[in-house]
Amino acid sequence: MNLAEEYQVSAGSKSAAWPLFALTDRLFRASTLDAVYAAALDALVELLGCDRAAVLLFDEGGVMRFVSWRGLSDDYRQAVDGHSPWKAGQRTAEPILVAAIEETDEPDWLKQRIGAEGIVALAFIPIFADGQVVGKFMTYYPDRHAFTDYDRDCAVAIARQVGFGLERYRAEAARQAAELQLKASEERFRSMSEDAPIMIWISDSNGHCRHLNELLRTFWGVENLTGFNWQTTLHPDDRGAVSQSMQEAIRSKTSARVKGRYRRHDGQYRVLETVARPNFQANGDFDGMIGVNVDVTEREEADEHKRLLINELNHRVKNTLAVVQAVARQTFRTDASRELQQQAFEGRLEALAQAHNLLAAEKWRSASLEEVARASVNADADLRVSISGPHVTLEPKQAVTTAMALHELYTNAVKHGALRTPDGSVRFEWQLRGDPAPMLVMRWIESGSAAITAPTRKGFGTIMIRQALGAELNAEVELDYPPSGLVCTVTAALPEGVR
Repeated sequence: MNLAEEYQVSAGSKSAAWPLFALTDRLFRASTLDAVYAAALDALVELLGCDRAAVLLFDEGGVMRFVSWRGLSDDYRQAVDGHSPWKAGQRTAEPILVAAIEETDEPDWLKQRIGAEGIVALAFIPIFADGQVVGKFMTYYPDRHAFTDYDRDCAVAIARQVGFGLERYRAEAARQAAELQLKASEERFRSMSEDAPIMIWISDSNGHCRHLNELLRTFWGVENLTGFNWQTTLHPDDRGAVSQSMQEAIRSKTSARVKGRYRRHDGQYRVLETVARPNFQANGDFDGMIGVNVDVTEREEADEHKRLLINELNHRVKNTLAVVQAVARQTFRTDASRELQQQAFEGRLEALAQAHNLLAAEKWRSASLEEVARASVNADADLRVSISGPHVTLEPKQAVTTAMALHELYTNAVKHGALRTPDGSVRFEWQLRGDPAPMLVMRWIESGSAAITAPTRKGFGTIMIRQALGAELNAEVELDYPPSGLVCTVTAALPEGVR
């Protein structure tokens, strides 16, 4: 028995095997939808004995539209376009075989239009793709036609093969579209990165360079990345730390920020700051790292120069304060009556130096109010003084003036106020009030001292507190002298951004 006889599907003298084999082969080789439709129409005409046929598919709006046909007029197609016994996405549908259109319950206008086209019998065969109805075949006959099981089986077989062909074509079209989109995206990225004023690179999952933009290729003086190892351009002192950080980022698939010295093509070392992040494919697979390098050599040199200047300034200011202190000691040493003045002078210089040290530690950007207070009133050694309040930062001039004012308050409390007796105490507290422009309210409260009275003259301390502190902090200063002890209240408007 030959192959044709072995796969013969007979109904009288008809044989469906070879036409179905030919259809399968044509669908497999089809590279366009028109080729798919042509193969389907040829098989319908040959196997079902009809003289006319058509392929219709649902469009994006769910309307059935003609996509290919044989022997149908334009007027007929326009008249019946959109007509379908099934809905898009329907999962169950059976062929509808109509022996004579006049014997159906279809509307008269439809019967008349079909009849005017010379059609008496017709068949609706659903086309499935991915388990859903996506369209239909139509076969047309000029005379009454008694459909057989053979007709039905052949129609379903053709529809199934064409459905498979549509699935394959759509999957291939989607794959090609995705590849084109990815290629276009990669081309846009490469075009953008080539002209970018920053060094851009891409590595594989092992850390080897896959792409360097023009700026980075020029920096290293490389064109062919084969065998190129960026780690060999690192300064020996930086190679271990930078390499370890990047390897850890690749291993954990996380972002990284590193800085190191790299040898440029001319042999000069430049400081590059690298920011890298993991690169993932659409399916979630790790595909290496993508990152940028920024040359920060001048910035690093400027920062180092600034640090040296600040250190030198700090050193010279300390020396200046020491000289002033020595001059004061020399000035007052021969006059015993000036001993108290000397002590006061030295104490004020010490308060100034303490504030200076705090600001120097923060590179003269700001100082914490709590640190200023503790250094100015000897709070860590004198348990009679308590300090409390939220975190507040002061600008340099505010910190210096506040330190001087607190020193005067503390000195006055020791000599004339609450701290002249063991039972006396002082509370220095502050709080922020108001939003979004908070006011800083500071209170110096003495208690446990003998009855006090307001001073009859204004000394240096009073002037410092009322005038200097009030002016520098844009504050209102109140000094009260109740029997329990001095109360100083300072209400200041903090500059925007200082908290």
